Parts: sequence; C-alpha cells; structure tokens
Amino acid sequence: MLASALWLALLPPVLAAGAGGDGVWLEGETMSANTFQFSFAASAGQTYPIAVSVDLVHWSLLTNVVGQGGPLWFAEQKAPSFPQRFYRITVPITPVTNMVYIQPGTFTMGSPESEAGRSTNEGPQTVVTISQGFWIGKYEVTQEECVAVLGTNFSFFEWSPRLPCEWMGWDMATNYCHKLTERERAGGRLPAGYAYRLPTEAEWEYACRAGTATPFGIGDGTSLSSYQANFDGTFPYGGAPRGPNLGSEIIVGSYGPNAWGLYDMHGNVWEWCQDWYGPYPGGKATDPQGPATGSARVLRGGGSTSPGQGCRSATRGSRSPTFQNFINGFRVVLSSTAG
Repeated sequence: MLASALWLALLPPVLAAGAGGDGVWLEGETMSANTFQFSFAASAGQTYPIAVSVDLVHWSLLTNVVGQGGPLWFAEQKAPSFPQRFYRITVPITPVTNMVYIQPGTFTMGSPESEAGRSTNEGPQTVVTISQGFWIGKYEVTQEECVAVLGTNFSFFEWSPRLPCEWMGWDMATNYCHKLTERERAGGRLPAGYAYRLPTEAEWEYACRAGTATPFGIGDGTSLSSYQANFDGTFPYGGAPRGPNLGSEIIVGSYGPNAWGLYDMHGNVWEWCQDWYGPYPGGKATDPQGPATGSARVLRGGGSTSPGQGCRSATRGSRSPTFQNFINGFRVVLSSTAG
C-alpha cells in the first residue's frame, strides 16, 4: 500500500529524502546538472500525480504517470537550478468508472482551408500544447449517471438509462461536475487539488483527434458514414455511402471508439466545453482556455441531426449557457486544479 505521500529532496551535491509522519524513503540519482530521476513502486494501471516544490510549502504539479507494475522511474529533464528541490508523489487517483487517461502532447487545432465543409471559425489553425495529462469520459454522461449525481433525469428521450443525458444547459452540466466532485471527495476517492469539470475546447479536440490530423478521428479519417456514428446519414462525408438517419440519440458506445478508446466523439449529442466561444489565437499556445468573457459557450462534435460535415473534429458550435435541447449533452474531465 502506497502511503499518502512520498517525498524526495534533491540537495546538491548529495541526495537526501525525508518527510513527516507518513513519508516514505525513495531512491534517486542525479543524471546531470539539470536532470534528476527517481523510482517508486507503482501498481499497474494506477495513475500517480507528481508535484515539485522548492520550499515544501508551495507545490506545482509536474505530471501524472501511469504505473506498469513494479518500479516506475521518473526523470525531470532540465530541472531548474535551485539550492534544493522536493518531489511529492500522492496516492493514486481513483476516477469514476469509464474514464480514459489522456497523455500530454501537442496537436494542430482547427482545420486547414482545404478541408471540405470547413467554416471560417475553425481557424486560424493553432499549434496547441496540452501540458498536463487528464482523464476524460469514455462515453458521454448517461442518464443513469445524471440521476445518481443530481437525483433527476432532465432528458427528452428516456427509453434507456444508457442514453446520453441531454436537455442540459451549460450551467446544468457544470453543476453536475461540481456535485460529482463533492461526492467523490466525500468518498475519499479524490486527493486535494483534483476536480471534475467540462473539457476545454482544446482538450476536447485533442482527445477527439486521438493523434490524427484528418477530418475525423475514426475510420480512415477522411470520410464518415452513419454506420460509424449517429448523425443524419443521408448527408455522409467524403464519399462515404448513405446510411440511416435515426433522428434521435442512441445508447452510448453503440459505435466503435477512436484510437484512444473514446466513443461518440462524432455525432449522437453535441458536447458542452468549458470555454466561452471566441476566435482562436493562431500561432502556438499552451493549454488555451478560450476568451475571458463572452455570451455563448462552445459545443463540439455534432449531434444526431447533424450532417456528416457537422461532425468533423474541427467543427465548432456555440449557444447561450442556459440553452437546452435534446441534441446537447456533455462528457466530463478529471484534472488537477493547480495552475
């Protein structure tokens, strides 16, 4: 069993480790003047937050690492030169079921001008770095999950508890995230500094693309049929065959996932994002949060009534935070609340 915190201090030119009450000794080594590494026992599949401090008072999250079973080595490259540097590994995080951990990375947000069906609000393309990993729902939040957290099902279509929870405005979706955070903290399943929330628009597109730069993050990436996703299949994309138009939401996970294990990122219900709607910055950006103010919040992914071009990875929608409709839903993210 991992103690509630592991502590390691880098004190040039020697290594020392220590902590109060529940600290655990770690082994580590200085690789160079600006690189330091250490290891700790990590259970397979568990995710461990690693934080750093120079005074044992102010901490910042470096990253989350996923255990493979046995010793897990972590190296901080280009560590700043301080008289001392402390590392802390907290207890592994236990997200609610059906969440996928997304590693940090860089991608190009938006669509090129040559992409068929493109809207001008999908540019300028911006090279975005997601600096911290995060968990995101494998599926859109379902009606049974809404009832479990909020005690009420607001949805228009109610023939299965596994349908996405819709008829939810942005303010209602964020309230769900707040209530879920409260419940999981009270149950001891979230360490301090972690919370559930809506994804940022950048996080959503990064997860949707799953390493692709094509219009879609599923199939061959260049076309979309309603045999692959729930949308108006009489308007397929990229030469795909015409398919059914169901005209309503369908049980989450009814179609295949993208390469990162996420379902229904294209179609089924539009998904609220955290951001106010506004233009992209262009150039390069790290962890963009959208405009500071606005009148509409971002929706992504297209819905059951959308044509194929409206379900592309880069497609953007926006509505008032109080707007409710049977084609609007959401999925949640779990992340550190640290800066």
